[in-house]
Amino acid sequence: MANFSGKWVFDHGENMQALVEKVKVDPAKIPDDKSSTIEIKQNGDTFNIVTVGGGRTRDVTFTIGQSFVDQDIKELRGKEINVTPSWQGSKLMLTGDKGNFASREIVGGQMVVTFSFEGVEGKRFFNKA
Repeated sequence: MANFSGKWVFDHGENMQALVEKVKVDPAKIPDDKSSTIEIKQNGDTFNIVTVGGGRTRDVTFTIGQSFVDQDIKELRGKEINVTPSWQGSKLMLTGDKGNFASREIVGGQMVVTFSFEGVEGKRFFNKA
């Protein structure tokens, strides 16, 4: 199990434009500046994640194996989508319907957040603050 605890600062994104077009989200809702941060408090299989960026703050707490309504999706798309958090090796997975997912993993000291929607993937890379 990976430890994601700490503050992470946005570095760059890959293929996010294609993803937001596929999801039909206003690109302005996806912060892409270096002031975007994610702070994670991890206690075993329980996570508190505070995301700050784009003039908004989102705060979510969840536990592995317990489905919840993803507030990011609700804010971005205006839909309530249940996701189920799980571990896939050292990846933290949030899996929704139709195989759509978001994952977090530590790669080379960076936290890589991958979003997959109907076969289109976008990634956001964060450095430890």
